Amino acid sequence: MSRAVALLTLVAWLVVPGVAEACSVCFSTTEENQWAFIATTVFLSVAPLALLFAVGSWLRRKVLESEQRHDGARRRA
Repeated sequence: MSRAVALLTLVAWLVVPGVAEACSVCFSTTEENQWAFIATTVFLSVAPLALLFAVGSWLRRKVLESEQRHDGARRRA
């Protein structure tokens, strides 16, 4: 059984790069594919930063609102 799994793994390892039709640094022969790789790389680099910025902005706004409510309640008392 383990010999069959090892052989299947070796065959898959040898066949998969040919199916992908790209080298290890994600370049292709067509300019359209190159732009797709670049755009995807930019998106995947910017998306986490944008998410962190959005969460940070929301959290800051909530803290400021809470402080304003707290200050208003203290002035009334």
